[in-house]
Amino acid sequence: MNGFRNVALAAFVGWCSALVVLSAQGTPGTAAPAAAAAGDQQTRGKALYLDKCSTCHQENLKGTNESPPLAGDMFWRNWETYSANNLLEQIRTTMPQDNPGGLQRQEYVDIVAYILRTNEVPLTGDLPSDADSLKQVIIKQKDK
Repeated sequence: MNGFRNVALAAFVGWCSALVVLSAQGTPGTAAPAAAAAGDQQTRGKALYLDKCSTCHQENLKGTNESPPLAGDMFWRNWETYSANNLLEQIRTTMPQDNPGGLQRQEYVDIVAYILRTNEVPLTGDLPSDADSLKQVIIKQKDK
């Protein structure tokens, strides 16, 4: 299962990297999209996911043959009982593939919050951004 997770995350990193490169080629000095700049964490996370991740992982987070799903049974098999910090660090250190760590930490946190909420992980309020607090957030299914 670790092998599949590594391959899946590598594919996810590659896709996100391509998006970062394309985004970086935009007009210098332009602001981030309005949806990502304002609103709650869920709104920011969804906007970032759609912009940076959905080309490979699909808008519904179900993935493809080349990229792992970020929702559903495979997500649970790979991530249940891990902390939100484990997931964040896996994504942050491997995505985007051509520029791991290329996003701001808060952007990674917002994307992880969106992934967790899409999977109905019970969260109260915004996902914290510091590692110690994220280690306290255990990925578990609702009603378990």
